[in-house]
Amino acid sequence: MEKKNNTFSEFISPILVLVAICFVTTFALAFIYGITDPIIKENNAKAAAETRTYLLEASEGNFDVYDGDLYADPANKIEVTECYIAQNKSGMVVTAKSNSYGGDLIAMIGIDEQGAITAVQVTEASDTPGVGSKAQLPDHLNQYVNLTELTNVAVKKDANVNAVTGASVSSGAVHRCVYGALEQYKQMGGVK
Repeated sequence: MEKKNNTFSEFISPILVLVAICFVTTFALAFIYGITDPIIKENNAKAAAETRTYLLEASEGNFDVYDGDLYADPANKIEVTECYIAQNKSGMVVTAKSNSYGGDLIAMIGIDEQGAITAVQVTEASDTPGVGSKAQLPDHLNQYVNLTELTNVAVKKDANVNAVTGASVSSGAVHRCVYGALEQYKQMGGVK
């Protein structure tokens, strides 16, 4: 009889305790997620709205979601994920993603009613800090401002812009996002 109790206390009891701890922890995490997820989504939506306003100041912060076809070029790893048109028709803000050194790079690009880029901002990237992140700095991004066309989908073959030395993969990802945004503008026939 003592051997049975010994087996229970040495093997079965610790397993039951660990299973109970796992259930309690899982329940607690699910409960916390249920509380924080809506708050995180709301904060992300506010941050995206503020970024859209920054990228296209003439919009006065009033946008409508474009619900038509979004540009995609799988061969060049470009995907437009969102497009917002200013209610006053002063332009649009396009969100595009492309793959970069550390994974997907997501950028928002403002385009005015004439098809010229007003600003570019990288909103998500996992590139190497200090190296790949140089392609996300204003010095690099500002070279796109006022451009209405890129001559090539590859940054190294485009006559209008320069890649960041040592960050060619990251520069290429930013360039492809901007290229995709301009293609979205063309595909839509401008702001209507």
